[in-house]
Formats: sequence, structure tokens, C-alpha cells
Amino acid sequence: MAPRHCPDLWRGLILVLFLGGCDAPQRPLPTEGRRVVDMAGQEVRIPEKVERIGCLEVLCYEKLFLLGASDRIVMMIRTNAPWMRQTNPAVEGIQQLASDPPVEELLRQQVDVVFRTYGYPEAGKVEKLARLGIPVLVSQTMNQDRIDSIEAFVASRNRMLLLFGEVLGPGYLARAQEWVTYHEHMVALVRARTKDIPPEARVRLYHVRGPAATHTQGRASHTYWYGIIAGADMVVDRTPLAGKGELSLEALLHWDPQVINVGRQYSSGLILDDPRWSKVSAVRQGRVRELPEGVFYWDGSTEGVLLMLYLAKELYPERFRDLDLRREIRDYYRRFYRYPLSDQELDLMLAGRGPDGQRRNDMHN
Repeated sequence: MAPRHCPDLWRGLILVLFLGGCDAPQRPLPTEGRRVVDMAGQEVRIPEKVERIGCLEVLCYEKLFLLGASDRIVMMIRTNAPWMRQTNPAVEGIQQLASDPPVEELLRQQVDVVFRTYGYPEAGKVEKLARLGIPVLVSQTMNQDRIDSIEAFVASRNRMLLLFGEVLGPGYLARAQEWVTYHEHMVALVRARTKDIPPEARVRLYHVRGPAATHTQGRASHTYWYGIIAGADMVVDRTPLAGKGELSLEALLHWDPQVINVGRQYSSGLILDDPRWSKVSAVRQGRVRELPEGVFYWDGSTEGVLLMLYLAKELYPERFRDLDLRREIRDYYRRFYRYPLSDQELDLMLAGRGPDGQRRNDMHN
């Protein structure tokens, strides 16, 4: 058995055979190294040292940046999250992928591990990577529609980051645990102030995911659960929608949301420029907001904890008078991203803008 970390010789041979049109050797994953359990419950053997990473799911970069390991990413799924490049100019040196990369590119880059989401890349390609000795880990929560409580949701969010820490090693795992402690503390703080709000008094909230006003995120989403923790009556609760999808405009108008938040850097014009929404309470009361976004979109990244704080302050300002959102965001960026946000940058972020003062989503994702 060839040593796991003799990549130049071993993978070079594999690459020559692979690119030369021959069948790649059926090499099992090495017997040495560590074992981790991924988000799909699969036990995967990985190298003792993980130094070169392929991020084939969109939440991967932000988590590795938080853990201080973004310099280990050799390729990543392309994104246009507004504050990603501002907080880490070195991201420009990472190969950006518009689609599923060819296996030969992963071999050429001598990737140690690949993080993926369920169903992507396709199963055949995942199996081929495993045969070539590249460990593949599912790093997003599987079966999110089965999460049926705040406790289960929080545990799944924690586990996602802890997996990255386990793969990187003890020092990084300690950083992940620091975030978990912070996350649980903030959830407990917000929940303590909203749990006694009776159902009839909860503010009706609708989240626009875009690119259309009727496109939202369902009951398995981060926006749903952080909204529930913040005390919202999530109008999507009136539907069977679990993941992202489209709702009926007629139904949305009937449900009459009192607050509408527009995410993913789309414009509030999706609502405000459409006369069909004019009689909805959120429009009449001036409560249509363009959500802030950050290193990644707040609807999926670890910054979901900031989304929760934002929603709590937005929905129930009287219950959260002492919550200084500017301070919390600044402290979060300094503590977890090692980036000192200026007052001007905070102004732009809270206004839902990027560092250039613009709000746009060119990818329509």
C-alpha cells in the first residue's frame, strides 16, 4: 500500500493513467489516518494532516474562513456574497468553480479532502473520487425537513461547523467549539425573551429569497428556524414547503405579512414596485427591509446567528432595547473572522449593501 502522503508520486501516476484514457487503478482509501463521521452519518477515513481542500458546496468557504483555514482551499464553488472579498482579498487566489469540477482537476490539485452537499457532485463522480483515494464528506445537514424542534436545529448547525474542525485538527476544533458556545448562548438569550409571546401576538414575517418576490425558503431552512427563535409567525408555516420554492401570490396577499425581508442581495423593489403588494401590512407600515449579507448570505452561513439577532431587534424592539446590533456584528467579525469592521462598513452592511455601496445579485441564485 502506498503511503497516503506521498501525493506527488502516487497521484501523479494516477493522473497520467486517468488523463491518458486508461481506467484509474482501483485503490482503496488508505488504512492509516483518522476517521470522522460526516453529516450523512458516513464514517470516512481522512489523512492525519489535511492541507489541500476542495469546497464543492457553497457553505464550505465561510466556515473554513471562520476557522482560519481558508488558505487551505484550492478550489471552491463560485459565489458573489458581498463581503467575502473585502474581508479576505486572498480569496481571489482560490480557483472559482462555476460548475461541478472534473475529477482530473481534483487529482491535479492534489486535494486531500472534498466537502460536498447531498446529491452534488453526482454519485458516480463521488465513487470515482473515493476509488482514487480522495475522501469525500457530506458537510451540510441531511434530511433537514426532519428537524422538528429548535433544539434539533441548533444541534445540526453546531455539528456542521464541528465537522470542519474535526477534519482540520484539534486547534481548529477548539475554534469551532468557541463558536458553538457563542451560538448556544445567543439562542438562549433570544429565546428567553420571545418564548412567552402568544401565537396571536407574534409578528407575521415573510422572507423573500429571490430572484422573484414569491420565491422563499421553507420550514427546513435557516431563515425559518432563526425566525421562530426570534418570535416570528413565519407565514411559510401555512404551507408544506420544506426547502426553497415558490408560493402563490394570492396566498401571500391573503396571509398579509406584517414584515417582509428581502435576502440574497435582491432589491426591495421586488415588493415595493409591484402594485399587487400595496395593501399588504408590511408595505403600508413601511416594514419591507433589504437584509444585510456578509462573508456568505445570512440565510446559510454561521452568520445566521446575526440574522437571528437582527430579526429579534426588528420584530420586537421593545423586548430587545439593550441589544446593540452594531456592536454584536462588529464583535462577531473581529472575534470569528479576525476582521475589524469600520463604522462606514457597518453602515453599509446594515443597509443591506456591499463594500461598494451597491446591492445586487448577478448570479440569480
